[in-house]
Amino acid sequence: MEIKAYQPQFFEAVQSIQLSEEDSRYTKTPLENLESAKTNENRYPTLVMEGQQCVAFFTLHEGDGPAPYSTNPKAIFFRSFTVDARYRGKGVGKHVIHQLSTYIKHFYPHINEIVLTVNIDNPRAIHLYEQAGYYHIGESTMIGKPVYVMSYPL
Repeated sequence: MEIKAYQPQFFEAVQSIQLSEEDSRYTKTPLENLESAKTNENRYPTLVMEGQQCVAFFTLHEGDGPAPYSTNPKAIFFRSFTVDARYRGKGVGKHVIHQLSTYIKHFYPHINEIVLTVNIDNPRAIHLYEQAGYYHIGESTMIGKPVYVMSYPL
């Protein structure tokens, strides 16, 4: 599996991602994220590719992204993480979370903190982040839902 920055030639691969019911409850779709990135230069759509297949998607968001959750100007917000429903339970999420810090250090060397939010009623995701070394730094709401704010120092 390889983490890659989105490029237009990957549009069909992104379009083919199948969302699970769980992801539909917690996050925007990859296509919605691509649209948001068109109007915000601080949003970086990112893919996880297995050969020619896009198996996961997320957005890295600088500037105004982490601002509601961190006062650190060198933080990046990890948002809208989605694993294709056909690849759930195969270690994709765990692989991404464990490789994310390496990817960010390489492509965003000025960043020193990853910030994310996770819905309080999503214990599977909370456990995944905690296992990877993320820690709770607060609580907030996102789209009217309570979330934990978590951080990972780089």
